[in-house]
Amino acid sequence: MSSLAQQLKTISDKTASVALDRKSRSKIHARSLLFDPKTASTQDYDYIYQIGLEGLDELSEIDSRFNKFRQTLFSETSVSLDRNVQTKETLTQLDRNIEAFLTLAGPYYLLTPTIKAIEWLVRRFHINIHNAEFLLISSLPYHSQPVFVKILNVIPKNQFPKIFEWVVGYKDLLKAPPSSSVLKAFHNDFEIFKLYTMFLVEQLKNHTVYKQQLLFYLSNTVQLLASLSKKLDTLNELYLPVVLEVVGVMLLPSQSEKSKTSRDVQIDIKLTAYSIIAVLASLIPISSDLIRSFTESILQDPKSFEAPSRRQTLIVLSQLWRFYQGDFSEKEAVAQCFKALPSSALAKEENLIKELISDNYKVQKFLTHYFFATFPNPESYKIFQFLDLNSEVFFNEVTKQIIDESNTVEEANRVIIINIAESLLKQNHDLFVENLVANKITIDALEMRLMTTLGSNSAVRDSDDLEFDAGEEDNNDEEDEDLVNAASSEVDLGSLQSTTKTFFNTNSDDEFSSLSKALISLLKNANVKIQKSLMIKFTKTVFTSPEAGLSFLIRVAFTPSIPISIRLSAIRCTKSKLLEAASTASSPLDLYLLIPIFLLGSYDSSKAVRSGFVQLLRVVKEQTNAIHAGKKKVKSTLFMEEQIYDTTEAAKRAIIPPSDASYFCDLLFDDDILDDVVIDRSRLNKKFGQLILKTFVINQWSLNFLPVVLKWKAWNIVSVENEKGTDDRFFFSESDLSEYSKKRSTWLEQANIAKIDFFDDVERAIVGLVGGASTNESKTTDEVDWIIQALQSQFANLQISVNKRLLDVFSSFASVEHRIKIANKFIDILVNEDNTEIDAMESLQSFKLDHDLFINILSNVQIGSQIPEQGIAKRRRRSSNSTKQAMAKDDINNLASIHLKKLTVILDLLESNLRNASNGTEIARPNLLQALFKILTDLDYLGNDGNLPVLYAQETLASCMLLSIIKMKNSEKQYKFDSNSIRADLIVNSIRSSQSPQVQNRLLLVIAELATLTPEIILHSVMPIFTFMGAHTVRQDDEFSSSALQQTIAKVIPALAANGSSSINNEIEFLLTSFVTAFQHIPRHRRVKLFTSLIRTLGCDKSLHVLLFLMGQQYVNNLNKNKVSECTVILEFTTSFLKSFSAIEQLEGITKFVELWDMIPITELEQNSEEYNKLSTRSIFGASILSLTNASLVTLKSELLKYLSSVVATEASYYDSTSLKTKISVVLLDSTFGEEEKKSILGAFRGVTSYLLSSLDAFTNVSKTPEIAVELYDLLANFLNLLPINYFVDSIVDSLDVEKLSDTLSIKVARNFVILAGAKFETELSTTNIDESVESSVLEKLLPVLLNGIKKNVDTELEQAYLDTFSIIVNKFGTSTKELVNAKNSRTLIEALNTITSENCLLSEQPETIISSINAITSVVNVLGVKTIGLFPKIVPPSLRIWSTTIDSEDEDSARLIQASIILLLSCLIKRIPAFMTSSLDSIFITILSSDFVENNIRSNVLGLVVEHMDTSQVLKSLCNIWYNKKFYQNGNTGNIGLYLNTVQLTIDKIDKKSAAAQSTTFIKWLIQAFEFRHYSEEADTKFDNNTIHRLESSFHSCGISYVMKLNDKKFRPLFATLVRWAIQGEGSNFSENTEISRLVAFFKFFNKMQEQLKSIITSYFSYLLDPVASILKRFASNEIQDINLRRILLNSLTSSFKYDQDDYWSQQGRFDSICVPLLEQLTNIEDGIGKYLVKAITAFIHNVASEEYNETLVHGLIKYISNEKGTNSSNTKIWTIRALKSIFQKMGEQWLTYLPTLIPYIAELLEDDDEAVEMEVRSGLVRVIENVLGEPLDRYLD
Repeated sequence: MSSLAQQLKTISDKTASVALDRKSRSKIHARSLLFDPKTASTQDYDYIYQIGLEGLDELSEIDSRFNKFRQTLFSETSVSLDRNVQTKETLTQLDRNIEAFLTLAGPYYLLTPTIKAIEWLVRRFHINIHNAEFLLISSLPYHSQPVFVKILNVIPKNQFPKIFEWVVGYKDLLKAPPSSSVLKAFHNDFEIFKLYTMFLVEQLKNHTVYKQQLLFYLSNTVQLLASLSKKLDTLNELYLPVVLEVVGVMLLPSQSEKSKTSRDVQIDIKLTAYSIIAVLASLIPISSDLIRSFTESILQDPKSFEAPSRRQTLIVLSQLWRFYQGDFSEKEAVAQCFKALPSSALAKEENLIKELISDNYKVQKFLTHYFFATFPNPESYKIFQFLDLNSEVFFNEVTKQIIDESNTVEEANRVIIINIAESLLKQNHDLFVENLVANKITIDALEMRLMTTLGSNSAVRDSDDLEFDAGEEDNNDEEDEDLVNAASSEVDLGSLQSTTKTFFNTNSDDEFSSLSKALISLLKNANVKIQKSLMIKFTKTVFTSPEAGLSFLIRVAFTPSIPISIRLSAIRCTKSKLLEAASTASSPLDLYLLIPIFLLGSYDSSKAVRSGFVQLLRVVKEQTNAIHAGKKKVKSTLFMEEQIYDTTEAAKRAIIPPSDASYFCDLLFDDDILDDVVIDRSRLNKKFGQLILKTFVINQWSLNFLPVVLKWKAWNIVSVENEKGTDDRFFFSESDLSEYSKKRSTWLEQANIAKIDFFDDVERAIVGLVGGASTNESKTTDEVDWIIQALQSQFANLQISVNKRLLDVFSSFASVEHRIKIANKFIDILVNEDNTEIDAMESLQSFKLDHDLFINILSNVQIGSQIPEQGIAKRRRRSSNSTKQAMAKDDINNLASIHLKKLTVILDLLESNLRNASNGTEIARPNLLQALFKILTDLDYLGNDGNLPVLYAQETLASCMLLSIIKMKNSEKQYKFDSNSIRADLIVNSIRSSQSPQVQNRLLLVIAELATLTPEIILHSVMPIFTFMGAHTVRQDDEFSSSALQQTIAKVIPALAANGSSSINNEIEFLLTSFVTAFQHIPRHRRVKLFTSLIRTLGCDKSLHVLLFLMGQQYVNNLNKNKVSECTVILEFTTSFLKSFSAIEQLEGITKFVELWDMIPITELEQNSEEYNKLSTRSIFGASILSLTNASLVTLKSELLKYLSSVVATEASYYDSTSLKTKISVVLLDSTFGEEEKKSILGAFRGVTSYLLSSLDAFTNVSKTPEIAVELYDLLANFLNLLPINYFVDSIVDSLDVEKLSDTLSIKVARNFVILAGAKFETELSTTNIDESVESSVLEKLLPVLLNGIKKNVDTELEQAYLDTFSIIVNKFGTSTKELVNAKNSRTLIEALNTITSENCLLSEQPETIISSINAITSVVNVLGVKTIGLFPKIVPPSLRIWSTTIDSEDEDSARLIQASIILLLSCLIKRIPAFMTSSLDSIFITILSSDFVENNIRSNVLGLVVEHMDTSQVLKSLCNIWYNKKFYQNGNTGNIGLYLNTVQLTIDKIDKKSAAAQSTTFIKWLIQAFEFRHYSEEADTKFDNNTIHRLESSFHSCGISYVMKLNDKKFRPLFATLVRWAIQGEGSNFSENTEISRLVAFFKFFNKMQEQLKSIITSYFSYLLDPVASILKRFASNEIQDINLRRILLNSLTSSFKYDQDDYWSQQGRFDSICVPLLEQLTNIEDGIGKYLVKAITAFIHNVASEEYNETLVHGLIKYISNEKGTNSSNTKIWTIRALKSIFQKMGEQWLTYLPTLIPYIAELLEDDDEAVEMEVRSGLVRVIENVLGEPLDRYLD
């Protein structure tokens, strides 16, 4: 841009808000965030100021920093401030204040007060013009909110900041820009991204940043970086520096005391920076320097590792350092970046690091670099634990670091380095050694540097192939002496003087530790060759005696923490010292007291050490043999006796004599024993020959003052021997075991210092000394006490070790008391809920507990010693008040609770052992069961008197009893049971007293198993058991209760039967009575399964009929109480229940049920009579039946029959695989069943049938009880219905013969039978099951009987039933077979038809008979079809006459049925003989359409059949005929008219074009009358509402258009002319009065729909309408006609014609002239409601006839209605003309711009119109449209 252009732009910007004219000023002032322009333009600055000040006040309450703007932007003087006349300095300050305010307002843009305050800035200071860029950038985070749209709207388009041009499109659309648009702008224009980033930097520096802004920047920056990741040049060159700058500012430490930013926002700033850093690291390659720089920036804030953000800090550092490419050589640079993160701070976050690792964050690489940067320090090992040791590079580098640091390690870090080295060694031994070799150092050398051994017990030496070198070479050469002197000079040996007599005592631990460190320090840089010399010099210098020095050296050799090379040197030195002492002694010196100690040394884990100690043993052997060779007696001195035994009394020193020592030495070296030990330490001979030798060795090992480094090996040796038991262990009882708890902490400390694994090598070995086979009971007792003490110790590892030991040796305790004591301790642990690390129950279950042990344990937990005396089982034991009072005391109650817990644990344990297949049989014996019965009573006491929670204990006890009985039952042994101890009555009492269904069920199972084991014990308790099960168990809704019940019954009943019980039937009846009594309480979904299982168990032959009988009684009781739902439930249950039994079982059950029913008396029985006594003893009768009155007995018997009849009826009503009917049919019809089965079924049927018939005779003729007789008939009918059809027909045909019907009852029976037969035929007859036997039975036997009954007409109801069944038979056989159409059967049916059409049937006065007759006729016609034509006069006319009687019938139900049956008859006739129905077509239609009682869907289907089966021409003709000749349009039912029109539509759809043409005149006549339907309806005093008429007219039009589509143009034109004449002139109208308006409305509605369908095809048809339409329009213009509806329809008709004109029809001059003026004249008086239709019509017309000539005419025609020349145009005319012009310009566009000069004066005139509405219509409508078309403002033309 040139300098001149820049200057001009600056001037333009400064004067952008300057307006010289009122209109421009108003436009600028009208821009508002709150108000629409019209309102805003009228507001003054005082009003706007008050609004802004109100917003500022509210903002100040939120943030006090807004108060400072009261003196500047919102001061009272600002109201009169005009920025356009201010100086440059004032404007600069003003801009700063505005920017400061907008910056501060950033977080609050969505609040109304903010918009109010900014409103003032916009209106007064025009920030929307002068500060538009800053306004946009400050509000950009809210780009998707409505407030941003408001801000866009107030910024003038010509003043829009260039950098924000991308958002102008959204300003025009008044839409908020989406996130994608902002991102696109940032991506495409770096400058805007940089602008916003710099704005954010300023916000950060001014502490005005807010969360929404950070979120906006983060989301866009992340997406932007991702999108630029493939354009690295652009990213690195442009975007990355800007992003890094803002991240750097974000990471600056916050000054809390000075910062105005809230703590939450500071955290958000940090997290934003972290997120950007993480994304950068993952998207683009970042240099190592940048990663370190980022790290340093992150950590420079001391708060980065404080609570709110430390997790996020660790995450971002871990993600950042994942991409670090530098190696470990950059330690100093890395350490510098981590300088601000002390290792102590990171170590504190140990739990956080673990959490991140568990969440799969990759933190290892960050921690690895941090570890190397800060290594070594006191926290290094904590960090090291999180590192990935599987990385070989890392492993090698750590090893190298350790080697480097080992030379100069400080004491504070030595332990850390040792721990790390041991971890590496444990992780990968081979790799660690390889690294040492690569760095030219050995493990020994590293250990010397670190002054310790690496690895527990020096196990790492196993692969080192170290060999012990005795070192016999001469060490006295001058060179070695010089080295020794030089090395010893580095340590001040003189300051290490020791006066300690022996180092074999734990009292010397501290001194030994300090001296050993000094020795290691002395030797660490010395080679092996001079170590011995240095060590000898050390011992001579430091110790006062050679013996003390030797004890020190031997202990050094035993200490695993001392480097292996020093230990070996100590052994060499010891050997040298021993030889020296022996050679220089004044008298023979015996060394054999050292043998036990050296033997311990030979048990070392290091082969080299073992070899060294074997060498020392050789020295001892050689010295001993040298002194005592040949068994000579020599007085000698025992070397080091005082150092070894120290303060031990002489009497307790088990020292062997020299002769035995010589023997011992020879024994040790026999058979190369010690050589084997060198190879494998486990081969150490532990028997040591004679007892005296063993005593000598173990006595010395057991000295209580020996340090752990010696004793742990002795404990291990003896504990291994004690795996199976040895008395050697008792040597340690007093010295070590008895004081273990006191010494444990000391030994633990010693073991840790010596690097001995205390828990595996010390404690485990000590525990191994306890237990095992032994004959020393007193010592074993002490061991048991020690075990118990250890189990309750505070040391978890000790508890675990002792528990593990007990699992191995528990069975080896010979004494039952010992085992009981241990078991009781474990029980106590469980009862007291001690906090132990062992699972006491698991241990107890693992112990092998025998029968005697359980008997003893159980005897200790019994409250009473006696079982209560046996007596009659009572309902519940009465609780003692005194017992309850005693139990209520806290101490007694607590004791009882503990007792219960203990008992529960024991019972759990017993149950577990009983379930054990191998151990359970041994435990289960009668005396165990006896003990359990005693406990059963105890639990009753605790539960009832103490209210203690005994349910679980009772359940477990029941399980134990059950398992014991099962085990004894399955055992090969024969047991005798004491009936006084094992009592069923106690179980029954417990069952009754318990509230737990689980306990009850388990005790029931105990009863069940006892019944099979000892049936005689439970015989006397059967009744209470059954009573309880019936009252309680059956009510439980769970599988366990159901199973327990079934098992109990399944085992008790057979046991009773096997025991020879004579009352088994009574027991069964009693049991079933108990269960049925509780029927309603049994869960519904369990009833069938429960009773089915019960009956199966008891036996169907003995119980099925009893259950049916009892359920019948329940049914009767509920029925008498009007509990209908309960009766339904009982019937449903019985039906479902019977499905589980076979056909013969059910029939036998029904037979026996009837026998039981017969036993019920009809009259009351005398008490004590034989029959009374017989029935009273049976629970199924009892007093409830015998106490009934005569009437009640009759009711009972009849209702029992009703119950059975209902069940049988249900079973006979349908076929499925489980119904009795199906089962019977399968047996009778399936050839796979034998004759025996069939005979059984039929025999059962004969038995029941003959009994029912005999009973029927008795109750009909003898006792004459009709209610029972009726039920017997129903039962007989339903029972017979179970039979297959042929069997059924044969059984009832005689009962249906009217010749044999003598009385009312027989007629009723016949009626029921025939109805039953009809239902049976309806459901069962089909093509698949009609065979010869069925045809013979039905057609030859039953059908003649039915026809005879119809002819005789004995009874109306019987007649109806016969007709209905006849219909069913004819329908079924007619559809399934062809038998009915043969000659014989056809004649029979014709004769039947004659009978049915007679006065007795069809012509009867009984509606029921008429309906049945019509149905029968329908069935015959359906089968015979045209064969029935001879009877046509006797069928159709009478039927139609009958139908006519139903029109005004008061009996709607009968009328409905008659109409429906007649319609069905007609449909059948139409389908079967359509040709013969043509003559009756009008009547058929009237009949169907006027049958108001029949549902519409039925009538619609029948009408469809008429259209489908009959000639469509005749159908259409008939339909038209009934409309205008029979005046069907007068029908008052819209549904009927709708059916009629649907039928017309169906007919038109089906009719062919030729027939349609033939009937076109008839149809047009009908259509004209249909169009007049509205007039008729209106004339008939609004017979139908307007909506209904509209719907019907729509159907008329649809029919008409469908018919027109069937005609060609030649045929339709004259018809259309007819319609036009009718519409215009009334030709052919049916009404004499003036119907012009209604005709025109009807016609043009139809014509409009035709135009929509046929479009341009019928445009030319308007020729018939042109003049009439013009005339009508003129009449509308002159107000001669005033009908808004017609006018709207007429305008729509013209619009459609103009729109669909494709042949320039309207462009013809004559037509144009005819319609133009009348159409435009409508503007003079057009109604507001339809003005838009006129506008559309004019627009369509102009668009259609577009030409210069026509357009000129039209322009002047329109001007006529907007000009004020004559002053005749109303405002309404002008407005609609303006709207028409607006629509024309929108439609025609530039084509009409040529007429703009002509229109401009009139437009200008309209803009000054007196009517404001006219002016606004022009200004907002027409002018705007013209400007859009013109592309420039219209102002200059108007000026």
